Amino acid sequence: MLNEIKNIDYKKVSFKIENFIRKKVEESGTDGVVIGLSGGLDSTVTCYLAHKALSSERILALIMPDSRLKDSLDDAKDAEFIARNLNLTHKIIDIAPKLEEILKELPRDKIAIGNSSARLRMLILYHHANSMNRLVLGTGDKSEILIGYFTKYGDGGVDILPIGDLYKTQVRELGRYLGIPESILQKQSSPRLWEGHQAEEEIGLNYDEIDQILYCFFEKGMKNTEISSKLKIEKWKVEKVLRMNKMSEHKRKTPEVCQLF
Repeated sequence: MLNEIKNIDYKKVSFKIENFIRKKVEESGTDGVVIGLSGGLDSTVTCYLAHKALSSERILALIMPDSRLKDSLDDAKDAEFIARNLNLTHKIIDIAPKLEEILKELPRDKIAIGNSSARLRMLILYHHANSMNRLVLGTGDKSEILIGYFTKYGDGGVDILPIGDLYKTQVRELGRYLGIPESILQKQSSPRLWEGHQAEEEIGLNYDEIDQILYCFFEKGMKNTEISSKLKIEKWKVEKVLRMNKMSEHKRKTPEVCQLF
């Protein structure tokens, strides 16, 4: 099943996404894009595509590490390498001091703090985008969107999602087609919201499993038991992924209005 998921025309995909970015910038009457470049797979692929779609001066890459976290600082070095390699204007903004100031009188809850850091990055992205008349380029992929593995009004707060219709495994193959460094292609996915934070560890499944389950359910219209049997994956894993999709539905919608009339 993984081979079927990965077996798409990446040249055509790249071309369509480049045109999408170019068209959305043109339609919005903006001067370019701002992107949060983390040094991870998704943001790097999105950055490469934006670079193919627009001239370098129309892209601002914001690198926003949390200096409290060693992994975040390591990622920032990778992000800076990518920005320099693509000759992009970039800024490095340490969110740690700003986050600590915000949290002074707030409860010290790990999940809440992690989400606050994602929302702080969103605020910084939009401040730059608004002041420069640009769009905020989202970096979320289809896998994470469908299971709700993003912060509402954090990394989910963007203007457009160029790779939002690609599963994580497809994003990795697209990155390989685009010539992204192997070290980034193989890097473990992580939002870096706390020290040692790893996406697959937090979710409890790897992306090969997640993508196959989502693909069978959404693209093939298969039922839970069929998916488990077809993929030879435990039924609880299938149920967990589909439960995550259902429970995160509110994240993929605009706030619901109470209809009175």
